[in-house]
Amino acid sequence: MERLLRFIYYKLIRRKKVEFKYKIGNIKKHNSMVDTLIPQMVEIGDNFISAPNSIILAHDASLFTHTGKYRVEKTIIGDNVFLGANAVILPGINVGNNSIIGAGAVVTKDVPENVVVAGNPARIISTVNEYVEKCENRNVLCEAPESFNKLFENMPLSDEDITSFQKFVLERENRIQHD
Repeated sequence: MERLLRFIYYKLIRRKKVEFKYKIGNIKKHNSMVDTLIPQMVEIGDNFISAPNSIILAHDASLFTHTGKYRVEKTIIGDNVFLGANAVILPGINVGNNSIIGAGAVVTKDVPENVVVAGNPARIISTVNEYVEKCENRNVLCEAPESFNKLFENMPLSDEDITSFQKFVLERENRIQHD
């Protein structure tokens, strides 16, 4: 019993509040690793969504052994930006509003608004509107359930939310294959 009470005390009562050392907009939950040395030099706008293992840097230690100095530059990510899995945004980069960074991209130059970039180094692939049109033409866009709007309120999706979406997508896929 004492062990249970100690567990409750440490997990619920003494639980530390998450402290953001970088400026972030309305969505506080994302999957990016933000610079751990100088996170204060990172700014992230509203409606930011990122996939696992993405990295946002504000420092570069490559010259430390040569000069004893770090390159430090402010990194700014605009509103309504998506950062793909394993993508890296290097120090000093500005990512424009409404842009999409593809999976595995290494962003070495500023990204304008409303574009899709991908590759290493990242380059512009298309506008966001062109990408949406391409996906619509391929019939690969699936409407997210209303429950997914929880993400914009910093609430996690429930297992039921995810299972419901998976069921919808698989049923849709089955219909498409049989047509």
